[in-house]
Amino acid sequence: MDLGQIFTSTIVAKYMVSLLNIGLSSSILDPCFGDGVFIDACLNAGYTNISGYEIDSKLFDYVKTKHPRLKLYNGDYLRADETIKYDAVIMNPPYIRQEKIDELSELGISKMALRSNPIFSDLPTTANMYMYFVIKALKMLNANGKLVVIFPSSWIKTRSGKGFEKLITKQALIEKQIHINGEVFQKNALVDVVIFCIKKTKESSNRDIIYLNLSNNVITPRILQSPTRKLITNPVPFRIYANVRRGLTTGANTIFINPPLKYKNQYVTGIVSSPKSVSGFSTSNAATDHLLWLHGEKKSFPKDVQDYLCQCEKAIIDTHKPKTLYMKLQQRSPWYELPEIDSDGIWFSYFVRNDMKFILNTTNVLARDNFYIIKPHIDSFLLFALLNNFYTFYQLEKMGKKYGAGLLKLQRYDIENLLFPDISNISVSDKEHLIRLAKHMVDTNEDMTAQITTVLSAYMNCTFNEICKDYTKIKQQRLEEKQCQLK
Repeated sequence: MDLGQIFTSTIVAKYMVSLLNIGLSSSILDPCFGDGVFIDACLNAGYTNISGYEIDSKLFDYVKTKHPRLKLYNGDYLRADETIKYDAVIMNPPYIRQEKIDELSELGISKMALRSNPIFSDLPTTANMYMYFVIKALKMLNANGKLVVIFPSSWIKTRSGKGFEKLITKQALIEKQIHINGEVFQKNALVDVVIFCIKKTKESSNRDIIYLNLSNNVITPRILQSPTRKLITNPVPFRIYANVRRGLTTGANTIFINPPLKYKNQYVTGIVSSPKSVSGFSTSNAATDHLLWLHGEKKSFPKDVQDYLCQCEKAIIDTHKPKTLYMKLQQRSPWYELPEIDSDGIWFSYFVRNDMKFILNTTNVLARDNFYIIKPHIDSFLLFALLNNFYTFYQLEKMGKKYGAGLLKLQRYDIENLLFPDISNISVSDKEHLIRLAKHMVDTNEDMTAQITTVLSAYMNCTFNEICKDYTKIKQQRLEEKQCQLK
């Protein structure tokens, strides 16, 4: 069972404890103490009045054996008595997406159970688990109490994230917002994170925004890159030229991808599962997997297909997983039917390691949810050129979230925030040139990114050489972080 456990490094725990800035006799709570890194850091700083919760019984036993005199509880903090108050809360809450919360139902944890508590009523239904932990922590703080919490920074730009921040600031003051990048967690997990230092007060003051790097157990100030250039005088937003969606989510890849059946065209279809399966700039040479593609009544399928479905149904019912398919079975709906999805268009992987590239679906094959599917509102080859150039790549490097080992993650809203030159201002001959370059790129797999960038540079606020220099620098900084982590 995934409890969303990602363990904080000792150096980050020590730094977070230093942010508490409270008396040594103050009461401190860690709502999900894991392997006890915050407890150890608090004790080393001289604090003694420490309490904690941990739902994982093995971790609880380990820490309780080390610290038998502390008030430690093996249970679900979100069901703790809210009348008990603390002077400070410090935590690294579990990283469980809202779609996964109901998978903890055997522990008595579900969205419905959580939302039965009135203190969570203002949280959006899409709230991830750490949001529940923060709201609960604020409820259990004394007046002027401190909350120091570390979690992913990706929520800050989202609509639900902005609502979550408003919930915090309705009852407390965010004193510090600390972005820390590097070896933040013990197993090189998510590295682009934020630490909030929150005071439960009605006071108001300016928020300190701090940027730090962590490498080789040393925390240093991060030298910020210069603000993003204003690349375009009168930019056109992405939505005018295209829209974007994720590829197909099966909910159970082990069931649907490459099922152990005698493949028959009417029961499987091709799907590209990974960016690694695509060579070049089109799907023409992409390696495809078999996707179980069934529609209709189960009894109408061949016996080997029926047997396979029965075998899968038994496993789903026995384990109650995946939750979505289990619920469909309970409702007696055809759980094996996947939604129709149009994968035609331009694809982009939401994880980037080395080189960015957009690819064109030339073979009418399906894309799995490792890809974004961009549907053009203009000529597809012209849009292909507007995407495959250093001006676009630079924007994405600036917007993406670094996940360690040189990995960059792009969210859907990052794609939607792209800006382009107004194509009505591009000369007819240049548009034709861009389209020819894009077609050549798709047909031959020859990289024409530099040539496309050269044509577009006539319509931008910075030259070809300037954008190449800026893009190379920001990309190199990301990849150098990968090298530091490999040493």
